[in-house]
Amino acid sequence: MSKSSAFVSHGIAHAQSALAAVAVMTDAHLNPTTLKRTLARRARAELARLEIIIRRLLVLMALGLVLPPVPVRAFSVHPSGNERVETKASGRLTGLSPRILGPDMDRDGLATAARSCGPVQAAPILARLAALQELLAAPEAHARRLARTLDRQRKAGEAAPMALPMNRTHRLPPELGAIATALPELLRDAFKSWESSG
Repeated sequence: MSKSSAFVSHGIAHAQSALAAVAVMTDAHLNPTTLKRTLARRARAELARLEIIIRRLLVLMALGLVLPPVPVRAFSVHPSGNERVETKASGRLTGLSPRILGPDMDRDGLATAARSCGPVQAAPILARLAALQELLAAPEAHARRLARTLDRQRKAGEAAPMALPMNRTHRLPPELGAIATALPELLRDAFKSWESSG
């Protein structure tokens, strides 16, 4: 096990415990329909910080993978260019109108300034939490897909991605804050070979 893979597995373990803390904070096991507005705001902020850390851990994991070459598939015969191909998006309405954008929009399509109060829907927050927990349950498959995407970007001549230092790491648990602080430097070192390889 290399030093970076040990760091990634350590980081994933701490991210999982932080996600469990968010699940406890929001009573996710009870599957609530609404959350208090302040609790929802706090949970969204925690999930946003954890998403950044998890994304960076997956990139670090992906950069450490050695992928076999992709097998070349045979081309299929495409219908002639003048036939219309139906897709899911074909039936969608295009353009913006207040009916499409929702009831809280004015006639110009801008959100109205009225501030709502009271509890908020818990479903989007719980869905985000469940998606992150599912991702961390099997991160290897996601890292392989990400490694393929990064390889395509590198071969296309795109610039190496940058990881800026995270703000407000003092709000994270101490170990996770240290991991979040170390990740940009580790990613910078991992991306050093981006220009020379390929």
